[in-house]
Amino acid sequence: MSSFNQRKFLSFSLITLVFTFIWLTGCDSETKVITEVVHDTTEIVVNIISVDSIFAIPDSLTEGASIRLTASTTLRPEAGPVTFRWFAEAGSFDNQEGDTVTWTAPETPGAYLVTVHVSDGVYIGLGNRRIGVGMYAPTTTPFYLGADQCGSCHQDKFDEWSQTGHSRAWATLQESGHAASYCEPCHSVGFEPEPFNGNGGYDESPISKYVNVQCENCHGAASEHLAGGTPDPTQINIDYSVNTCGSCHEGEHHPYLEEWQNSPHNFDPASSAYGAGSNSFCQGCHEGVAASIRLAGDAGSYPLNNFFGGGAIAERPDTTEVANLGIGCPTCHDPHSDDNPGQLRTVDDVYLVEANGENPVITIGGVGKLCMQCHHARRGPESQIQNGYDHFGPHANPQADMAAGKSAYHGVADPNFVWAGPSHLNVQNSCKTCHLNTVEYGGSGSPAVTGHSFRPTVEACANCHGPISDFDDIIALEDFDGDGAVEGVQSEVQGLMYMLEDALVASGLDTTGVGFAGALGDTTRSTFQQREAGYNLIYLEDDKSMGIHNPDYAIQLLQQSIMFITGTTIPNAAILREGEKAVANF
Repeated sequence: MSSFNQRKFLSFSLITLVFTFIWLTGCDSETKVITEVVHDTTEIVVNIISVDSIFAIPDSLTEGASIRLTASTTLRPEAGPVTFRWFAEAGSFDNQEGDTVTWTAPETPGAYLVTVHVSDGVYIGLGNRRIGVGMYAPTTTPFYLGADQCGSCHQDKFDEWSQTGHSRAWATLQESGHAASYCEPCHSVGFEPEPFNGNGGYDESPISKYVNVQCENCHGAASEHLAGGTPDPTQINIDYSVNTCGSCHEGEHHPYLEEWQNSPHNFDPASSAYGAGSNSFCQGCHEGVAASIRLAGDAGSYPLNNFFGGGAIAERPDTTEVANLGIGCPTCHDPHSDDNPGQLRTVDDVYLVEANGENPVITIGGVGKLCMQCHHARRGPESQIQNGYDHFGPHANPQADMAAGKSAYHGVADPNFVWAGPSHLNVQNSCKTCHLNTVEYGGSGSPAVTGHSFRPTVEACANCHGPISDFDDIIALEDFDGDGAVEGVQSEVQGLMYMLEDALVASGLDTTGVGFAGALGDTTRSTFQQREAGYNLIYLEDDKSMGIHNPDYAIQLLQQSIMFITGTTIPNAAILREGEKAVANF
């Protein structure tokens, strides 16, 4: 314990010699009551037997010590001779009957409820007193109980939590070499800004039951959750918002919250295109609570066509009660379980859309497979090419498909053409490595970087491609667009995309007023052949990486589509064939 808290605990101990470690709730229940008329107008309920208070002698208590308890009662004339019966959550009585008893406290610090029943056989009065053992007794509600109390009902969650870093947060702080009192609020439970606020917690009772990040750090003080004898779910906090985690995971040492606030995941589902945030078919990726529930299931077990209509998402509560949260911390991270690295919801294999006669499954990619559960195509090319489609092309963000070299339209090439396989998918942890590059805290003025803006950084490329200042500094091996210069791979891909657009327009595609996707999806504007080549253009646009996710596959798709729609080779261009690479060290 820090010197700050040693002094604090000593002061607490002195105060306990004066204050009773007790919270008195009084009596408020009887088997029978009577009513009286006051001033001929008002009827009031009168308690026949009232327990006014429970006195404690002495008024302080340590673990295993004994205390004298005396019940003070008020009896109306209607009451007969009364008997007393004492009960306690733990510890033992020398005698459970009589108005005065001796209670021996348990050996475990905590706040324990002692109850007395006073009855004449017809009427009953109840009195309660909460006694602090080795700690201050709470004087307000709700107050903190500690994780062991939660574990008595939620054993499975308690066991999972006990394997997480949160369950070792106090030891982690002490072993860090820079433990300070100002760190304690985020490494203990119930530490409030103002001390002596009466709800317990580490700031008022610096004992072992209140160290570490526990259930009540996220769910709130739980005394009222159990106050009625039967757990009341309305008296506990279940909050999927980022603020629950962000109250500690913020600041220059670990700015998760600040970075997330500036990330694409910080969006309002209500403003999502096509009403995705309120559409149960889409919420599994476009609304934070629904997505967390889907990801917590066996996401890899669902065929893609039923991905959103079945499985875990179909079993979740009414969408109107859980919708309208963005993709926040608990969407991707399971606060209870350490089964996956980083407490991720899942790293299951990723089932891609059926395309080109294949049903691809991504089995590599490490923790990046979590990202791929949402960032994949969902819609294959064949039906759209045949029939057209209002939202022509893959569902936006087919990054997993691109990285794997799957799900674009392969019919633009000879049936024997060998398409490129995975590229960045082979990087350890794939998406995470590039999009969540981290930097350790470097002292004042040099904050840490957690990567939770999810934007790729050139620093992440250095291990394979050397120091660069721009992604287009990754130079292609040859001139793939035939413009007479060997450029960065993004420039080569951009040049090929412009060339494919020109070829489609030259073939008669009218994009006036609707753009390429609109024209290609309309069978009155586009031909079958235009849709075949055009699907790959939209696929590349929706991937948004300009070839970085898979340079070989991107260049092959564009080159083969251009030659397919024009019927000729690309002048002066190096055509990327089987086994050839677009970029060095890749």
